[in-house]
Amino acid sequence: SPPSGYGYWQQSDVPTSNAQSMSPTPIYAHTTPRSMSQVPMDSPSSGGRRPQQKNPRSPNDKSGATRRAGRGRRGGIEKHPTGGAAVSPLLEEFRTSKSRDWSIIDIKGHVVEFCQDQNGSRFIQQRLEVGDLKEKQIVITEVLPEVQYLRNDVFGNYVVQKLLEFGTPEMRADLRDTLKGEMLALSLQMYGCRVVQKALEMLDEDDLPRLLLEFHHNVLSCIQDQNGNHVIQKCVEVTSKKSKAALEAGDEAKAEFFNEQIDFIIDDVLSNTASLSCHPYGCRVLQRILEHCVEPKKTRTLDEIKKCHRQLLDDQYGNYVIQHVLQYGRHSDRDSLLDIVTEGGILSLSKQKFASNVVEKLLKYGNAVQRNAIVRELLKKVDEHTGAPMETGGTSVVLLMVRDAYANYVVQTALDVVPEGEEKRLLMEELTSHSAQLRNYTFAKHIVTKLGA
Repeated sequence: SPPSGYGYWQQSDVPTSNAQSMSPTPIYAHTTPRSMSQVPMDSPSSGGRRPQQKNPRSPNDKSGATRRAGRGRRGGIEKHPTGGAAVSPLLEEFRTSKSRDWSIIDIKGHVVEFCQDQNGSRFIQQRLEVGDLKEKQIVITEVLPEVQYLRNDVFGNYVVQKLLEFGTPEMRADLRDTLKGEMLALSLQMYGCRVVQKALEMLDEDDLPRLLLEFHHNVLSCIQDQNGNHVIQKCVEVTSKKSKAALEAGDEAKAEFFNEQIDFIIDDVLSNTASLSCHPYGCRVLQRILEHCVEPKKTRTLDEIKKCHRQLLDDQYGNYVIQHVLQYGRHSDRDSLLDIVTEGGILSLSKQKFASNVVEKLLKYGNAVQRNAIVRELLKKVDEHTGAPMETGGTSVVLLMVRDAYANYVVQTALDVVPEGEEKRLLMEELTSHSAQLRNYTFAKHIVTKLGA
């Protein structure tokens, strides 16, 4: 995790719903890396109430790895015989001095060394936010010759990000020039990918097309990388936001220009919709597309996902994509998923670890007709042991669901969101009439509390 006090960190994104919301996203974010993250998707997390709901960590996910900074001969620092880096007297004084009021001028000639130190890096970041032009100029002058090293340093990368954010246009231009031909390689690095994301956010709009060009024919390799996927997410987010802003300002030509900049990303993703939706990092990219893209990209994406609704609904990563479809999609998408839920059996799906999240989101984002249809499914009678429908006798589906570790949350959500009416009344009556029985079940206690309220 990042050193405390750092101003910029990648989101979170498991998917951004139970995973790198994608939430994995969060997508910040890595402003995340959100290593699938945010994510986090930022990362998918469905609310954090079920610890066992977290997606399995990818065996290749090394987002928690750390590395020592300051190796080798950088900025005049002599390599220590034991393998560490010798600390200059000035840096040692900075670490121990509590009363002195420091400025960048005080560390002139030692900026690179300070960048590689946790406290020194934090100090430089703070000064870049509030310092004058003279201080910023000292930093950029010493950082530029070593930027290729610092931008992928555990502490130095934050200084490079702050220069992109608070530097002058000329400073940003100098940093932009160091990125040319390096975007792809940097995007695959643990700390370098964060610099790339900040560059996409802060550099001039005219620079974006040239920078994005380096990702052509490399989209899938980036998406499947634990660091590169965050950069592709950021490409989608940044260009889509600029397109929307231009559209709101009445500049349709500019809006279309930015919209076109990620055509190559959308084409590659939608040619592999099913496989990417089931991928720990790919599902995050699809979530960002649904969150940010303008038409017709969003409709194209929804249409492609619709072809594999059934496959994704109970997949450990695909379910996060379906949850985003329910949140950002069309009524027809929710109708399609409602049909799948009723055909597959709401009891069976609600008992599944991942599909239960989808049923909850269908209740949350569905309209009144769709919610009432789900309640009618809950009130049907089935055989308690086989789940087979029964015309007479049997037990209501809802009474079987309240006993289950996952399905009980679906019932709770139904009580919260189903509109007042005949279906809600019948549901309340069925639960209330068996309230004494419900007290015997561990997972039904929350239901009993809601009935009492």
